[in-house]
Amino acid sequence: MRNLIVSDILRILKKKTYWIIFLIVLIGSLTRKFNNDDSFSSMTSQLLYIQNFGSVLLGINIFISVYADEFSSRSMQCIIGRGLSRAKLQTAKFCNCIIITFISYTIWSALMFLLNLIFGSNMEPIEKKALYLAFFIAALQAIGYSTISAIILYKSSNIAFATVIDILLYLILYVFIDMIVSAAPLAPFLAIQRNSFTGLTKHIYTNIILGQSCVGMLIGAIVFYIGGSLLLSILVFRKRELEF
Repeated sequence: MRNLIVSDILRILKKKTYWIIFLIVLIGSLTRKFNNDDSFSSMTSQLLYIQNFGSVLLGINIFISVYADEFSSRSMQCIIGRGLSRAKLQTAKFCNCIIITFISYTIWSALMFLLNLIFGSNMEPIEKKALYLAFFIAALQAIGYSTISAIILYKSSNIAFATVIDILLYLILYVFIDMIVSAAPLAPFLAIQRNSFTGLTKHIYTNIILGQSCVGMLIGAIVFYIGGSLLLSILVFRKRELEF
């Protein structure tokens, strides 16, 4: 399985489309850095970009590169045909998702750190904390959304549909729940909003900024949503009939 992980990581890192989209994300982040006159405006613009368009584009790029390409090329069937169990294959893909996400967000955050350091951002400590913590939360969301969307992919083998689900998780689902809560702030809707994966990550971010404990929420997000989604995808894929 280790050889599979290494080879797949190298395959992804050699993809031109992956780096093209990643470069677009970086360029967008650079424009937020230099298109503002004062440090607070620059920090706010960078933060909003990280939390919104930049992370959406990069997260979808990671999902497609790690999961979707395997289905479109049918290389997964070949690997299973050689004797590797489906569960090990899916675990390897999950590890690839974590590694690629770590590489991507480390490069992105390191670039912005260097630019802010070189050009003197003059940000307050709390502003720096808010900015760079956003990279961690965005990376956690990328792993979570990809793992959840992978359930649909393993169930249907429909790359387009699974990618749409990934986009919905980023852009629409939480906003839709928030609209319902705003219109009818009832306890069940509030509970769904707060305990959804997006809601948990937002609360984790806020609690860390405020210096409050968030260990329980972080464990819940990782174990219940990410770990649970991986387990569910394994159970779903185990019953699938594959075309060789």
